[in-house]
Amino acid sequence: MKCLQKRAFIDAILMAWPYFAAGENQPGRRMTGKFNIAELFTYRLHVLKKQTDRTMSDAFEAALSLSLTEARLLLSVGAFGSLSVSDLGRVSNLDRSQASRATDVLERKGLLVKTSNEADARGVLVALTAQGRSTYRRAATISKATNDAILATLSEHEREVLAAVLARLVASGEEGE
Repeated sequence: MKCLQKRAFIDAILMAWPYFAAGENQPGRRMTGKFNIAELFTYRLHVLKKQTDRTMSDAFEAALSLSLTEARLLLSVGAFGSLSVSDLGRVSNLDRSQASRATDVLERKGLLVKTSNEADARGVLVALTAQGRSTYRRAATISKATNDAILATLSEHEREVLAAVLARLVASGEEGE
């Protein structure tokens, strides 16, 4: 990554993720050690994840009566088509048991249907029902609008830099798997 791109990335992170200086994030509490965990990229990323999860969860619950996990699974099936529960968990970044439980809930709500998997007689494929396709379209609209709102604090250039850097970090992590 070129020096200017690195600087733009750092600037984008500093603007996008709140900087938690000693005592700023919890009034009356001071850090006692020399190591400030709040300066770590991974810590800030975790804080941002919690903030965005809460925002997305509230949006899906209010509009669709779906938990964040349920909405992610629905969006994954809508985006990737019929999937096994294991594959659904992988593309949704959930473990198989979480994916299985949420799939059961979505099936009871009439949004997903399970069919036998011809390629694996022991497995099932998960697909959207007609109601699921309608809910998927609404969930996709909510997801896009909420993501846009989250990123509204950044300029277009900062969004482009952030997208490129995140893509690179994700690709780098996948190389190690």
